[in-house]
Amino acid sequence: MKKILAATLAISASVAMADGNEDSLEEILVVGKALTSLSESGSRLSLALKEIPATVDVIDGDAMRIRRDVSLLEAVTRSAGFTGAGNPGNGGTSMSARGFTGQDVVTKLYDGNNYYTMASTITFPFDTWAVERVEILKGPASVLYGLGGIAGAYNVVPKSPSAEFVGMLRISAGEDGERYYGLGLTGSVSDSVIARIDYSDGDSDNWVNNGSSDTQMLAVALAWQATEDLTLSFRYDSGDQSPLRYFGVPVVGTDFDDDLVDLNLSVGDTDIKYDDEITRVIAEWNASDTMSVNIEAFELKTDRYWQTVETYFFNEGSGLIDRFDPLIIRHEMQQTGGRANFVFDSELKEMPLKMSLGFETTDISLDYTSNFNGSHPDSVDWGGDFDTVDPSNFIAGSWYDVSDSIAALDQVSDAMQWAVFGEAQLKVTDQVALVAGIRHDSIETDYERLTYNASGDRDTSVDNSVNQKVNPTMYRFGVVFDMTAGTTFYGQLSSGETHPRGGDIVRVSNSLREADTVKVEQYEVGLKQSLFDERLTWNLAVFDITRENMLIDDPDSSDPTDFTTVPEQTSQGVEIGLSYSANERLITYANAALVDAERDTGIETIDTPYAPKLTANVGMLYKVTDALHFGADYRYVDDRPYENRPLPAYSVVDLSMGYSVNEHVRVMVNAQNVFDELYATADHWTGGQWLVGRPRTLSMTFDVNF
Repeated sequence: MKKILAATLAISASVAMADGNEDSLEEILVVGKALTSLSESGSRLSLALKEIPATVDVIDGDAMRIRRDVSLLEAVTRSAGFTGAGNPGNGGTSMSARGFTGQDVVTKLYDGNNYYTMASTITFPFDTWAVERVEILKGPASVLYGLGGIAGAYNVVPKSPSAEFVGMLRISAGEDGERYYGLGLTGSVSDSVIARIDYSDGDSDNWVNNGSSDTQMLAVALAWQATEDLTLSFRYDSGDQSPLRYFGVPVVGTDFDDDLVDLNLSVGDTDIKYDDEITRVIAEWNASDTMSVNIEAFELKTDRYWQTVETYFFNEGSGLIDRFDPLIIRHEMQQTGGRANFVFDSELKEMPLKMSLGFETTDISLDYTSNFNGSHPDSVDWGGDFDTVDPSNFIAGSWYDVSDSIAALDQVSDAMQWAVFGEAQLKVTDQVALVAGIRHDSIETDYERLTYNASGDRDTSVDNSVNQKVNPTMYRFGVVFDMTAGTTFYGQLSSGETHPRGGDIVRVSNSLREADTVKVEQYEVGLKQSLFDERLTWNLAVFDITRENMLIDDPDSSDPTDFTTVPEQTSQGVEIGLSYSANERLITYANAALVDAERDTGIETIDTPYAPKLTANVGMLYKVTDALHFGADYRYVDDRPYENRPLPAYSVVDLSMGYSVNEHVRVMVNAQNVFDELYATADHWTGGQWLVGRPRTLSMTFDVNF
């Protein structure tokens, strides 16, 4: 990334010299959008929020940065019903929504594009510095974005270049050695070319020992107005992360042990890295007054590495802790593909008709390295490779004290995906519109888990190759009724599907070679309303979702490649959200979700693991004077069921205060978790090992506009 950053300095200089105008600091802090605002995520038809037969929340990038939500997970989980379930094993991005948990539950999009999950892990995007806004679609999103997204999708919309020169600089420092800075520049390079560069760099010692982390993010965008109707764009995005090397602490009884919560039980040489690079070329053509075309080609390169000892058991008799599962894993993955979408405005028997037709294709290759290929003579000994540490006199030790296993190429895979999709809105009357969509995917995966001989050499005489092909078809049918100018009622029936291997289209096993996709069906009705000249907007949604024959990590196996089948999982719930601009000085928002989620294991019916029944968020931003603002945010997450050790409910309050020294300089103070609540953000995949959430943390930030 450093070489690429250096290469962009010439562009930065060109942008800076192209326009010397200055702009004042942005003070309009949006935490909600009017129902007449267009959505890029709830439909490919560029419909207004009120025209979409689903709930769509919009979180503005400025609001994230005022609250100092550095990660997208922190920002997105302020939406109704979304809670974090991230840990270093899944890239820190997994979440729970509408009664379901996992990477295939909420599709993560970047600028409208879905980059596929591998091994339940997604690591990009992650940073909020270059984000214009995040749009959150509730309910199955498969009809728009392909497999997965059974409870919704969120689309990270990056900042776009502008012709006017604007520069932004952020410098921030906080407790636990936290440091962060961001730089953004945009402006004209020539009469027809505009550019934008955003860069951020952050590191922290964090709130546990041996837990240092650092991140770098770079986003470069060029847009060329080739003709009045044709725009050609180039975008390059990269992210390098060495996240908090922490997998939690074992639960003692049914709760935290106060003597353990400050410990990081990882070995001293734990190593976790995520590197992602995305290159895109985009053409946007307004072919006529009634037709527009969007075509994109992309390449995503991902390199992830873990060397960890991540499973811990507390011995109540001795007071010691056993550390198991010394893992080495590497993902080297490349995704290359293209997408095209055509939008038409027409009529059907004098009724306005808007249609979208498109296709996409993606080729994915993977080299998966690990130290747990069972045929390799030097693979990890599950249950046998462990050590014991004394938490009262903790010494981190080395990974090599726990295991002498070695990593070798374990799995190779190539997946080819293509899809065709369509969507239409037919305005039957001035008040009633029908909105429907359909998508068909074809995914073929060639996968092999390699075999090694007793000498540790690959045995090419053994063919473990597996081929699987799935052809899911997903749909959505909705009705939107404008009861009044500001009140809309909607209903929808939609389906979604996920790959049989937990949403992972890149790998397959012999036992799943004949498996079909996991099917999801949802019914939803809702109400959207805006009042007081759109200063107050609120929405209500009632939903019922059923998923059948899904795969989950086998709770009786330490091998992360083992899965088991759940016959059925259901979820019914209610979501409500509100955003209110009381006046020019006060903005408030509130949302809540009440969900009843159950899982039929084939033997018994249980509460769905990690799915809270109640979640809520409340926040406000008040401009005391033109220069001084005060913000407060409250988050509540109910108990999250898991066997006989549910993760306890928690409440967290964050405060912020900002002072604009002048139109170019602002100083902010943030207090996260101001009441120092002790809570668990997530559970380890083995269960009974909770990750401690961030304690009270103070920070100061300087924002400069030039």
